[in-house]
Amino acid sequence: MCGSPSRRVGSASVSESLEYKTVSVFLVLLVCGVGIVGNVMVVLVVLTTRHMRTPTNCYLVSLAVADLTVLVAAGLPNVSGQPDGNMDLWTRWMSGITYLQYLGINVSSCSITAFTVERYIAICHPIRAQAVCTVSRAKRILAGLWSCTCLYCMLWLFLVDIQVSQAGLLQCGYRVKRELYLPIYLFDFTIFYVLPLLLAIVLYALIARILYLRSGDRCGQVWDGVGRVRGRCETGVRRCGQVWGRCETGAGRCETGVGRCGKV
Repeated sequence: MCGSPSRRVGSASVSESLEYKTVSVFLVLLVCGVGIVGNVMVVLVVLTTRHMRTPTNCYLVSLAVADLTVLVAAGLPNVSGQPDGNMDLWTRWMSGITYLQYLGINVSSCSITAFTVERYIAICHPIRAQAVCTVSRAKRILAGLWSCTCLYCMLWLFLVDIQVSQAGLLQCGYRVKRELYLPIYLFDFTIFYVLPLLLAIVLYALIARILYLRSGDRCGQVWDGVGRVRGRCETGVRRCGQVWGRCETGAGRCETGVGRCGKV
C-alpha cells in the first residue's frame, strides 16, 4: 500500500492514454464522491443533533472520519496528480499518502472493535452499561485509539522510498531490505485484523446467546400469561353456568307459584 499509481518518466504507456485516464478518473470520482458524501453526512448528523450524541454514535463518527481519511488519501491523489520535478517533494508526498492510508484503515479496525465491545456491554450487562457506556468515556477511548494509532503509523513515514523501475517509471518502494518488512506486516496484520476479528466473533456469539435466552424467557412468560388467561376464561364459563342454573331454578319457582295462584 504505497499510495497512488506509478508515474511515467520514459516512453508512452497505456496508463497515459486518454481513454484510460477518462475511465479511471470517473470511477475514482464516483467511489470517492459517494463515500465522502455519505461519511460527511454521518458526522454532520451526529454533531448537529443533540439526542444523537450517544456512545454508539461516537464510535460511528470515528469510523466515518477514518473512512474519509482513506478515501482522501487513496483516491483523490490519483485525480489531482503528483508534484513534478522535485524528488524530495515526491518522496514526502508518497510517504504522507501511505501514512494516511494505514492510519485510516487501522483506526477503522480499532473503532469497529470498540463499537463491538460497547454493544456487548450494553446488551449483556445493561446495568453496568449505565455507568460504563457514557459519551465522555467513549471520547476518551477514541482519543487514545487515535493517538496510539497515529504514533504507530508514523513508522511508514521513514520506510517509504521512491525508486525508478526498469521501464523508467517512478514507483513507491522500500527504503530498507524487503525482508525486514515481514515482521512489520505480520505485527500489523495480527494487531489490527486477526485479534479484532477473533474478539468480534467471541463477543457476537455471547450476544447471540444472551438474546436467545431472553427470547426463550419471553416465550415462557407469554405461555404463562396464556395459561392464566385460559384459567380465567374457564372460571368465567363455570360462573356463567352457575348463574344460568340459578336462573333456571328461579324460573321453575315462578312457574310453580303461577300454578298455585291459578288453583286458588
